[in-house]
Amino acid sequence: MMKRISVVLILGIVIFACLGAGCISPSEPGAGTGKETPPGDQGDGNALASSVARDELYFVTEEYPPYNYVENGMIQGIGVDLLRGVIRQMDSTISSDNIRVLPWSRAYEIVQKENNTAIFATVRLAEREDLFKWAGPLGSDRKVVFADKDSGIGITDPGDLDRYRIGVVKDDAAYTQLLALGIDPSNLVAMGTVPAIISLMEEGTIDLWCYGDLAGRYYAGTVTGDPSYFKVVYTLDSEDLYYAFNKNTSDQTVSAFQEALDTLRHEPDSTGVTEYQRIVYRYAGVSCLPDSGITADHVTGLVDLTAGYMEDDTPGTLARINAGEHPFWDRDNRALYVFVYDTDVTIVAEADNPRLIGVSMKGKTDVAGTPFRDLLTQTALSEGSGWVDYVWMVPEENGIYKKSAYCRLVEGSDGNRYIVVSGMYTACDDQETT
Repeated sequence: MMKRISVVLILGIVIFACLGAGCISPSEPGAGTGKETPPGDQGDGNALASSVARDELYFVTEEYPPYNYVENGMIQGIGVDLLRGVIRQMDSTISSDNIRVLPWSRAYEIVQKENNTAIFATVRLAEREDLFKWAGPLGSDRKVVFADKDSGIGITDPGDLDRYRIGVVKDDAAYTQLLALGIDPSNLVAMGTVPAIISLMEEGTIDLWCYGDLAGRYYAGTVTGDPSYFKVVYTLDSEDLYYAFNKNTSDQTVSAFQEALDTLRHEPDSTGVTEYQRIVYRYAGVSCLPDSGITADHVTGLVDLTAGYMEDDTPGTLARINAGEHPFWDRDNRALYVFVYDTDVTIVAEADNPRLIGVSMKGKTDVAGTPFRDLLTQTALSEGSGWVDYVWMVPEENGIYKKSAYCRLVEGSDGNRYIVVSGMYTACDDQETT
């Protein structure tokens, strides 16, 4: 367990018992009702702004599934559950009264102005970098442009977008991303909420709207009754999501938060799975990459290269792998890396996560229940080499993805046998997202 944050730094942060039990903040901090006022019915947030003067730490968010949303009066989602896990990991507590769902523009304004506040889940854009202190990432967000499914609108180039009026949420990252594509600001219509944007679509006031893919479908379903009411006609670049803290938050607090989040992402439990993987799998399932840029030849080539190094100098090669050196962790494509087991399924080298060195993975599975490490070891011992499918994280990325790994048995220069493994994440063209 991480060292406890200084009492001075967390003075005023009260017990997180209710949130840990799955409760949600009342409409006003301290009201103690244990129920969330529905988003969009919480006023302008002035009660929150006055409450933060008491030096308690408050988190604000919006309805943005699957990262944060209200269901049956309870707030949940990837960002919320990770926040709970981070607080436990920090050995500190936060009150459930201190998390609020607000309209995005109001929440965004509060965290810039008020001490002891943080907002999530926030795209970390260059234009926002100096406005906050950051911890993350907690996930990735892909903004898309929606059109009426019967509109006949087709977008093949960003320049095509400039022929239409496009709705965006005020202060949402979509506005900045569209400007970066060269869209004329006069063609962008900013509204306070997604339902307001959908109303403009139904009225014919705007032609398109831009928002997160999954969250946009969620709102389409809640407003129109059909999640497929709109079609995606253009996809923007994926961006990472973060917790963004008011600039006056102490560096020590943000650093401790980041360290706890990193632990949730990278340190597996007794079953071999990290808490981050469990949370993402629970809400978002398994995805595929649009194009990982990795082929089977890349994978087998890296395994064969590593095996050759192992035969010549096992101790030196393991040290280089664990240091994350190229080519064992490709400097140009961070999804391509190598890891090594001994014949007892203990990790002896892991280019992307050296904290796993020496950990026995025998009998442990991926988050979907596949004992892939045992299967890789068995395949190498019985066949000499082969492929095994499972699901895993992409280093320095977010989400759970389908992966196929190639393994090879090799005798090292020390006379011991090892299983050298690398893999590739399945492209969306090859396998559907689940």
